[in-house]
Amino acid sequence: MICINCCCEVDCLYVEYSNNHIRLTDCAKCKEVVDRYVEFDNVLLFIDLLLLKPGAYRHLVYNSLELELSKYPERKHEFSARTWKQRSLLTLLRLRDWFVKFDKLNRVWILITAFEVYLTWVSEERNYAQSNSNELIEFILSRSALSQYLCFAIYCVADFVLLCGLTHYFLVKWFKWGRKVKYSKHVVSYTILLSYGVKIFPFLMLIWPYDTLLSTNIVKLVSNAYIIEALKVVTNLAYSNIIFLYVVVFLVRWISVRPLLCMLVTEGDIQFCGKFMEVEYKRLLRRLLRI
Repeated sequence: MICINCCCEVDCLYVEYSNNHIRLTDCAKCKEVVDRYVEFDNVLLFIDLLLLKPGAYRHLVYNSLELELSKYPERKHEFSARTWKQRSLLTLLRLRDWFVKFDKLNRVWILITAFEVYLTWVSEERNYAQSNSNELIEFILSRSALSQYLCFAIYCVADFVLLCGLTHYFLVKWFKWGRKVKYSKHVVSYTILLSYGVKIFPFLMLIWPYDTLLSTNIVKLVSNAYIIEALKVVTNLAYSNIIFLYVVVFLVRWISVRPLLCMLVTEGDIQFCGKFMEVEYKRLLRRLLRI
């Protein structure tokens, strides 16, 4: 746990007395209250998250997350798996423990992923309607609605997993961050997940025709800005480092997730995937030249 003001490590956030009364702890370094968000309502906390308040992010991804995960210590199962039945049972027990441990995070992730799938679906459909030159999207849109949704769902899940994994890897490898941070991998994933919350904005705009190509691109742009700012707040690294890292991660995702979707849709047609990536590369060059 840390002080949300100076990021100094602390032993506790508050002292609990009888009748459930608590007294917030003061930081020994900055003399401020360690974490004032302990007493905040969830609605006020959510508003501060949207306003990119550093204390709100640090409260959730460091203090709140650690308190939540500390309730479920790692359990060592009493038997050693030798047969395939024992291995299957052990796998099911670990999977059950994982779902219980990350129940709240999984609910948020499912909600954010549902919005991301919809926005991606609308964006790709609008792009194809305007250009009519993307063979992969044409192939996907020719299928049933369920197949289309599954394709874009796999694409969004793979993209998010790759984003979290690569960001954590490069933070540790290049900038030596997280080696002394407890649950550092979960801290990065939770930070990105909270930043994706900006994509809930279109849900609040249902009375307007928000599902246009311009609005979806604006939402993506704002979401990327939120991720960069949130990573800056949580890691305390320079903006130049965060932006460089994010650009590298974006390029790796671009050359990895799209071919994965193409291989999945075409059932391993390497020739078609190579042709598709060539078209995508030329399209990206044209966009860069316009900028």
